[in-house]
Amino acid sequence: MKKPLQLPVFVVLLILFWIAGCSSSEEKPDVSESEMNAVFKEFDRKDGPGCAVAVVKDGKVIFEKGYGMANLEYDIPVTPATIFDIASVSKQFAGFAVSKLVEEKKISLDDDVRKYLPDVPDFGKKITIRHLVHHTSGLRDWPEALNIAGWRWDEVFSFNDIMNMVRAQKDLDFDPGNHYSYSNTGYNLLAAIVEKVSRQSFRTWTEANIFKPLNMNSSEFQDDYTRLIKNMAYSYSARDKEFVKTPGALTAYGSSSLFTSVEDLSKWVIHFDKEVAAKNPVYLRMLEEGKLNNGETVHYGYGLATGQDRTLKTISHTGGWAGYRTIIRNYPNEKISVIILSNSSDFNPDAYASQVADQFLGKKLKSEGGHADHVKDMTTIKLELGAASKLLGTYQLGPGWAATFTWENSELMVQATGEPKFPVEAKSDSVVWVPAYGASATFVKDADGSFSSLKYRDIIARRITPWSPKASQLSQYAGTYYSEELGTEYKVKLKGDTLAMHHMRNGNIMLTPDATGQDQFASSIGNILFIKDAQQKISGLTVSGGRVKNLKFRKK
Repeated sequence: MKKPLQLPVFVVLLILFWIAGCSSSEEKPDVSESEMNAVFKEFDRKDGPGCAVAVVKDGKVIFEKGYGMANLEYDIPVTPATIFDIASVSKQFAGFAVSKLVEEKKISLDDDVRKYLPDVPDFGKKITIRHLVHHTSGLRDWPEALNIAGWRWDEVFSFNDIMNMVRAQKDLDFDPGNHYSYSNTGYNLLAAIVEKVSRQSFRTWTEANIFKPLNMNSSEFQDDYTRLIKNMAYSYSARDKEFVKTPGALTAYGSSSLFTSVEDLSKWVIHFDKEVAAKNPVYLRMLEEGKLNNGETVHYGYGLATGQDRTLKTISHTGGWAGYRTIIRNYPNEKISVIILSNSSDFNPDAYASQVADQFLGKKLKSEGGHADHVKDMTTIKLELGAASKLLGTYQLGPGWAATFTWENSELMVQATGEPKFPVEAKSDSVVWVPAYGASATFVKDADGSFSSLKYRDIIARRITPWSPKASQLSQYAGTYYSEELGTEYKVKLKGDTLAMHHMRNGNIMLTPDATGQDQFASSIGNILFIKDAQQKISGLTVSGGRVKNLKFRKK
């Protein structure tokens, strides 16, 4: 007898969230077109880019419309059939491919990726398909790494460029499974595994297994950026009070590069919901969250992130590349999905998805409020110098990230690493509100009445003695630094009392001393740490950013 399917408790809960058909008098299922037009009035124009919107409820499309222009040069409007690059929203289709191959027993989530892709370096640590699915592999994220290498955002980023970068990687950002770090690179490797196992191109596999069966006739993964795409919205950005073209020749299939419409994505969403309700294991697996080595939950898997919009559960993904901004957000309890695709770089998909949900869910989307909201509404007091002086100083928020509080013209100011100074509103002798951040900070009082740390959001930041090198110390950092991994070099030069680094393609980059540590500098390409040898001479540097850690350059 066939054994019944056993599912983890958290998956069962997600299934219940997904399939529960909760009706409520607080919902507003009948939303007029004029109400939706009011949400998107800023983009309902003939002189600027816009967006296409679809709302799916209970397996049916209940709203669908285009706003603004798909092409400003030929005055072509956006419609529900307009094709957009949906960027990272593409990842769920790579996630589906992996889940289907697992179900067919052609791959295992715990397989070493080198079983299929032997040219991935042996880092001495096993990277599994599961690590790629949940962004826990330690592989560098290609947009940041290739930008450090000299790629510009408006030029060609090919799949081969990404794979060449992986082959050249010397070290992992962290041991696989130790941390979550969003990595587009991991999803490109998933696409490469699909190709290796199926002996088909990823474009061909997805067409045969997803798009054709669902009649998603306008959907295709781009593996050749020169291929024509009919009815495509061009991408735009605002500059000097006008719109300019924002080209992007990207073929990063697996992580990105799916061109499709809201009409087609509605078919995918309806199909996905039906398969989950039918308890199809391929789709149920896509709702599984991950685990770190220490047991912590990773709220991401198979190109889908579990989260919350105010008090409601969500399963969603956003995307952004060139001027495209995209989102699919599902409210599983309410059986509503919001799909928005835009070709304007200033479009905020998360915010507009919430506004659309407001129209259909009414009071069910209640604000949770919180400490920061409470602090904002507290009375602002006049802080005298005596009380303010106890707060002044530098507090480390994280690696290469600090906030410095100063007293200027009888006003408390704060400046975070790489940012301008902003005024601070005192609410008490230990609680402040920073309007520019939309958040509060609470200084933690010691037994002697002094302050040695502060709490900002969920961060406890300790007070530090900032590193501030003298101009005479900066000359030791001058020189040429080469990365074997990226095949590129930077020249560090001292100009007066300012340190700068130069790259042939990235130009001049200013280095600002990082208060959080000796020999550290902040820059537009990441945090720079100069390395000293046993004789205390500078022998190299490392570059670290949000998704790239300790990328090594040796001094020539």
